Amino acid sequence: MANPQKENGHTAIANEIMEVLAKTYLSSYETQIIFAIFRKTYGWNKKEDWITGTQLSKMTDIPKSHISRTIKKLLEKNMITKNGKKIGFQKDYEKWQKLPKQVTNKSDEKLPKQVTKVTQIGNKKLPKQVTTKEKKETIQKKKSFSFLQTFNEFKKIRKHNGKKMTEYAEYLLLLKLDRMTADENEQIKILEQSIEKCWQDVYPIKDQFEESQYVELH
Repeated sequence: MANPQKENGHTAIANEIMEVLAKTYLSSYETQIIFAIFRKTYGWNKKEDWITGTQLSKMTDIPKSHISRTIKKLLEKNMITKNGKKIGFQKDYEKWQKLPKQVTNKSDEKLPKQVTKVTQIGNKKLPKQVTTKEKKETIQKKKSFSFLQTFNEFKKIRKHNGKKMTEYAEYLLLLKLDRMTADENEQIKILEQSIEKCWQDVYPIKDQFEESQYVELH
């Protein structure tokens, strides 16, 4: 059983930074990299340190091929700094790039009226039919906050490309991910791969692949 103790070492981070980060949307990879940087800098009472891609990959279990792209995104958002080979966290959050408000999928879909069936003994109500929306929400309840954030980001990409997903399409995609792998972290990486490539669908993770092997449906 894990038994971490503050006395065995801890990372001091200002509460103000944690509160701002709690309101900032980051992808799973970006969040992992930020915490790895905290550990390698603030964890050793440093403002910056020489952190290699291999070190970050080992600390986060993110494939090395994705590390440099994630670092580039965080630099573009001005959430981290780079001084030669040294990397640090940009604690002046007012300098962070302002991101658009995250789009949430609020459905005003009305459920059909309950159907009744005339029988010999009168009007007997049929069991309530489970809608696609309810099936999708049942799957989502089992997912972590990080997964749902990444899934919403994937939907935003689809919507931006004019391919907004219906409730049924979302349900089928969630089922597809569960069939591909039961590991939720792997599912997040699969979604992020599609986000990075602006794909309309999801595919197994491959470090080396040819995009021409995948055919987009338009």
